[in-house]
Amino acid sequence: MKRRQASLYLTSALPIDTLRRCYNPEQARLIPPHVTLCREDEVSDWEVFRERVRAQGPIELTLEFGVPLRENDFVFLPITGGAEKFHQLRRALLMDEPRNSTPHLTIIHPRNGRCTDEIFADILSRVSPFQYTFHEVHLIEQLDGGVWNLVDRVGSARDRAEKG
Repeated sequence: MKRRQASLYLTSALPIDTLRRCYNPEQARLIPPHVTLCREDEVSDWEVFRERVRAQGPIELTLEFGVPLRENDFVFLPITGGAEKFHQLRRALLMDEPRNSTPHLTIIHPRNGRCTDEIFADILSRVSPFQYTFHEVHLIEQLDGGVWNLVDRVGSARDRAEKG
């Protein structure tokens, strides 16, 4: 089965990536630290979607990440600032009123990771709120539950110059 999605990769999130590799190595192997922008069931035509991203001009989306939260084995960083801009971008790209989406950055995914009180305490001690500015959208795909592979990077100033 092939899955596709549009994600915002944190290309320089070393402390977060270190925690992911330590406490959820399987998920870290499958996909880099990211915020999911659109899932496969929200996009019917990926070529049209790609052109909509390009039409937005250079992407510059700043999100603020809060302190880690835990829901059993799911550990994530909530978005504490910039969520409205995130939702505006989703509306522009999906050209409709998209379903509700709660942007976040996953540290431990319950599908293949486990969190104990000790692990969560360590994560809390090593992660402070921060902000990150995204400059492009990563179009990715996964085959049969394997590693998510990059299909295209769109929305950056470089992408716009190359395609313009």
